[in-house]
Amino acid sequence: RYKANMVGITVICTNESYTSQTSALDGEKPCWNNGNKSRKKQGLSPANRRIHRGMFRSNKGLLVNADINGAMQIVRKVFPNVSFANGIVDAVLHPAKWSP
Repeated sequence: RYKANMVGITVICTNESYTSQTSALDGEKPCWNNGNKSRKKQGLSPANRRIHRGMFRSNKGLLVNADINGAMQIVRKVFPNVSFANGIVDAVLHPAKWSP
């Protein structure tokens, strides 16, 4: 934290709970109401969302890397009004290999 402050970068610490259990692509808020335990109480299966290690399926059926989904949810938790428009979501769904 102190090294970031030395170069003018602000560090914001946040709780990452429910960020990997909720869908960033569906616009779900990363909170208990959308988490696995709440989904079970509603009769929904949380297992359908995690295909296998590293892969997350949104409610719309879109596949995204689970770490990317969690990172997007952490950003949304810190900046609730952020928009992932303008190619950010598309870059997540359609990655391209680039070599210089």
